[in-house]
Amino acid sequence: MFKALLLAVTLSLGLLLPDAAAAHAVLVESLPAPKSEVAGARIDFNLHYNSRVDAKRSRLSLKGPAGTARTLEASQGKTEADLAATVTALPPGRYVLHWDVLSVDGHVSRGELPFTATEH
Repeated sequence: MFKALLLAVTLSLGLLLPDAAAAHAVLVESLPAPKSEVAGARIDFNLHYNSRVDAKRSRLSLKGPAGTARTLEASQGKTEADLAATVTALPPGRYVLHWDVLSVDGHVSRGELPFTATEH
């Protein structure tokens, strides 16, 4: 009896979890790619998520080699599942792009994208 009840509860929870996990925007693809080297005075960021994101309420910040961070203006990319931003005159060094995105269902996801900027 106890084993049957435990199995029923476990199966019920398993059916509920995929819906909860799908509610968060997950980064699926990015330009630049994580841990890549990027050359040039201008870097265009494109972050593609597994669901639509609210670009107006999402934030991107870039932390540089000196440890200072600056906020980037995030805009809607090619689709409603994309965020885009551009940075110019980036000195060579290691950087981390931090992202906080709000999916359209109200859940916030966070992550980071490390990359290295090289000489132009």
